[in-house]
Amino acid sequence: MLEYEYDDESDEQDRKDLDETLKRFRESVRSGQWQQGAPTPEALEPIVQFCLETNKFDDALTFAKMWVEKAPYASDAWHKLGMSYGSLNRWYEALDAYDHSLQLDPCDADVVVNRAIALEQLGRLDEANEVVDEVLANDSSNLDALFTKALILQKRGRHDEAIRIFGYLSRQDGYERDASFEMAICHEAIEQYTQAIAVYDALIDIDAYDQNAWFNKGVICGKKGAFRESIRCYDMATVINNDFVNAWFNMGNAYAHLGRSEEAVEAYRQAHRADPTDIPVIHNLASSLEESGMFREAIETFTKALAMDTSHAQSFYGRGTCYDALELHNEALADYEAALALEPDYADLWYAKADVLFNLRRLDESLVAYRKALDLQPDDAECWYDYASTHLEAGNVLEALQGFTECTRLLPHWAEAYFATAKTICAAGQPAMAVPFLEKSFELDPTKRDEFSSDFPLIAGPLGMEYLIHALKNHEGKS
Repeated sequence: MLEYEYDDESDEQDRKDLDETLKRFRESVRSGQWQQGAPTPEALEPIVQFCLETNKFDDALTFAKMWVEKAPYASDAWHKLGMSYGSLNRWYEALDAYDHSLQLDPCDADVVVNRAIALEQLGRLDEANEVVDEVLANDSSNLDALFTKALILQKRGRHDEAIRIFGYLSRQDGYERDASFEMAICHEAIEQYTQAIAVYDALIDIDAYDQNAWFNKGVICGKKGAFRESIRCYDMATVINNDFVNAWFNMGNAYAHLGRSEEAVEAYRQAHRADPTDIPVIHNLASSLEESGMFREAIETFTKALAMDTSHAQSFYGRGTCYDALELHNEALADYEAALALEPDYADLWYAKADVLFNLRRLDESLVAYRKALDLQPDDAECWYDYASTHLEAGNVLEALQGFTECTRLLPHWAEAYFATAKTICAAGQPAMAVPFLEKSFELDPTKRDEFSSDFPLIAGPLGMEYLIHALKNHEGKS
């Protein structure tokens, strides 16, 4: 027992010594003055290894470069340089470093496998697969090579094969967690959500404080439409790590799906507190504030997002809809036009611009915008309705009739479309032709009879109204 305690204390002291050495080296690099002379390769090797093990990847790269300069013929120095680049996702430079290492020691299997990983990350799957297969042909028990093989299969969409390998690796010492996560990702990719959740549950059984397992389980539950369960998972992830931005963000999205806008706002506020610079968080916070009717605060929040990214079209759009809700139509129009300058093929934006132009009584411009929205999204029945209504208000009866006819084609059970068609025909002085459309609207929605009594006298006139009432009564009598 004393021997193990002694070893633990010794390891802890070694880490403290390395940490102190790292601090000295950092300061020497910063100042350009090495107090005790430049470090030797022998001094740099443990520092680089320590930095890699403790995720100090920028430091690892700095000192790995120094190591290579001092020992350019050391294969391990080039290997660690490649690992440092890889840890920072600088894969081209990592590949170059691994190639240098293999020129010095072509038989180092660890370097060969890491080179395959770099090729896989760069999307050069055929080359990566060839390298891995060669390693496995010489040593089928090389688990790093097997893990890389599974990643290649995963990227190629051969998820069932990848799942079998990850399943095997998840039972091997040192690979349990990483292989399990990748296996769950494969299940998710082929929509085997129940199996993916089972993997995350197994990880949680091993470590109830695995925030990523809780988070990933929440994502899968959301994909299944189980938003309450996903909220519970995100809640656990944020209990473990209160600054888990993505968990707060996804929790807000789940609340929004459930229509619980106040709770969505609070979740987005927490995400914003954890990372004040995350623009999607700020945008969704603003959108939830808008959903809650808090338009002025939403405008302030959208403005904050736009201050960080002036090309964020969705925030211009969102702020515009808030201005619209407050009947600040000119401000809304300016935002819609700014958003359209960034996303000119966004049908909903053209629709919103058309609506606000209509509210500003700029009917001709409104019709142009409606037409653009319909060119982009020709099956939008509501847009056809507003387009036709605007034509009717502008006195373009034939165009209005064509628009309402398109509505009844797209939504044959929409009473309002038939009712509006009847109005348009009456406005053209043809009450007899309006009767079947009125009858259809009454059949689909009996409350339209009350609207008929209030709306049509002004449209049809006394004689037209008398004719319509008589014709409708005759139809009811025949029925």
